[in-house]
Amino acid sequence: MFSDIEELKQRCEAEIKSLKREILAARGSFFPRWDAKGTIQKAEEKIEKIQQLLVKLESLTEQVVPVVNDIKDIIGLQMNITAKPEKE
Repeated sequence: MFSDIEELKQRCEAEIKSLKREILAARGSFFPRWDAKGTIQKAEEKIEKIQQLLVKLESLTEQVVPVVNDIKDIIGLQMNITAKPEKE
């Protein structure tokens, strides 16, 4: 689960970098394309939305970690209890 979250974060960071390059390319040309303003605006909106969702994901991850650790502890305790051989 945590590896999926980390992979998602990395993909989001890569997408943000790509969008920033797209913005620089649209702004950087001497003769901007006719749709440069719209392209820049859409890219900036995507970046903002991705960043907001990453913040939410981070806060949820911080809430999930203690729960997962508690579950692992409980399951580990149950496994130890059931793994003990019964005395006859």
